[in-house]
Amino acid sequence: MDCWKGKTVYVDLGSESVNVIRTDEKLIHRYLGGRGLGVKLLSELADPDIDPLSPINPLIFTSGPLSGFSPMASGAVLTSKSPLTGTIFSWNAGGGFGRELKKAGVDALIITGKAEKPSCVEIREGNTEIVPVEGLWGKNVRACTEALESKGSVACIGRAGEKQILISSFVVDSIHSGRGGMGAVAGSKMLKAVVVKGERELLPSNPERFRELNKKVLKLLEASPVLSKGLANYGTSALVKLLDYMDLIPSRNFTRRGTPFADKLSGEYIKAVFELEKESCPVCPLGCKKRIKKTGQIVPDYDSLWAFGFNLENPDFGSVLNADRICRDYGLDPISAGSVLSACAELKSKIIETHELESLLIGIGEGNKLGDGARKYLSAMGRENMSMDIKGLELGGFDPRGIRGQALAYATSCHGGDYQTAFMIGPEVLGKPLSLDRLSLEGKAGILQVFENLTAALDSLALCPFSVFAFNEELCSALLLSATGMEISPAEFQKIGERIWNLERIYNLGAGFMLKDDTLPERFFEKKGENEEYMISHPAFETALQEYYHYRGWDREGVPLARKLKDLGLNCRKKK
Repeated sequence: MDCWKGKTVYVDLGSESVNVIRTDEKLIHRYLGGRGLGVKLLSELADPDIDPLSPINPLIFTSGPLSGFSPMASGAVLTSKSPLTGTIFSWNAGGGFGRELKKAGVDALIITGKAEKPSCVEIREGNTEIVPVEGLWGKNVRACTEALESKGSVACIGRAGEKQILISSFVVDSIHSGRGGMGAVAGSKMLKAVVVKGERELLPSNPERFRELNKKVLKLLEASPVLSKGLANYGTSALVKLLDYMDLIPSRNFTRRGTPFADKLSGEYIKAVFELEKESCPVCPLGCKKRIKKTGQIVPDYDSLWAFGFNLENPDFGSVLNADRICRDYGLDPISAGSVLSACAELKSKIIETHELESLLIGIGEGNKLGDGARKYLSAMGRENMSMDIKGLELGGFDPRGIRGQALAYATSCHGGDYQTAFMIGPEVLGKPLSLDRLSLEGKAGILQVFENLTAALDSLALCPFSVFAFNEELCSALLLSATGMEISPAEFQKIGERIWNLERIYNLGAGFMLKDDTLPERFFEKKGENEEYMISHPAFETALQEYYHYRGWDREGVPLARKLKDLGLNCRKKK
């Protein structure tokens, strides 16, 4: 069957050219789509030492083989070299953008070059056009989305991306924002938006078998307390009370832990005070995004509740709600924005007052130096040690000192401080899909690389990051066969994830990253007399890191060995 077969669209904004080819069948079988396909295409099109803001750095939007078919599979993945971190970076975006790409028959949309005027790429009725949008330049996300949404699903940047703020992002359908500075990459190309409207009906290869599996998926979603009781009812704010109980919410730029006002920003509080309605991605029954019915505002995710609430010691939900709205409208990553503000407060030995928050965030969106991210801002001040980042990407609101597997996951992530490349909060905090001792590093290295591989493969189907609580290799293999006709065994599915992870590693090695970058901020390690029991032992961490390299089939410097590359069918090595 050829249900999976689609096209790859190349757009050069500089020459105003569009080229469409049939997607290579071998690439789909080896990398699936989504993150895997995006990573493979970037590695072929852009040298690791490329300037992320140069016209030749590609922005790559990819759908997945199950996009629009399966529950939790309507999003798209955006891949590029990050201007914030200098690493390879993929963002798994929610919303319906990926479904529309798939309905348009597009596996990958690759955008290079720099337009002479502000432009939009539109895919409609099988055609791809570059459309001038001077009237939208200077507008923020909400206004841009409202102007374009009649044409399809909209991924656009706000003023922050236009000004090439390094912590800026694309926002999909005015709701789903990301990390890694992809908004700045778009701004450097004078690309304001991408709009997609597909016309093709999506039909599974084996309709009867696919219907049976879909019913199984829905039962699995219902059977998962994390999904059906937590996310479906409260969104990610469901995490607040549990993390508070376990003393895992960091504050004041990770100088403190715990909070006296968890109840004021918890999912339970929000649901009790406001009448909420679900904001679901297409083909997803959970609706983990929530909207306040009276005002239409999106309820902040845990990331924003932490970044502008707990981290800044701000118990005012209204100000957090407003901060989240500003970030969404300007196209700013809330984790990075809240982190750099917290670091700035520590640098100046002050607390950011509630009334200051709005003007500070608008200042970042309009181009002040805080928008360069915590590492660059603090390095310029000679205080890089205050930056709570890994490889330039600021950490989210999960204290790695109390979640040791997550600490190792942060250090080894090819994106930097991105908890979504391996959500070890699942087994270490939630006890799903298995329960692990969160205060130990022993035995975590082997388990972590399995989680990383699985996450990379799920991202390559463009499944929601939370699908890890319901989907395993066997189910994904069966869904692929019934939906697309592709025969990929569960073992090969896991191996595809491993192939992707190693290709990302190779790219980052070529970009200059090495062993010394696979670490944590010094603040997290033991120092004599400083609450040694809670801090991470440096020798234990180094031992776990070397165990991780061993399980990966890498040498002691973290470079994949030749036999590992051969086993994965990768013939590239770190550039000398």
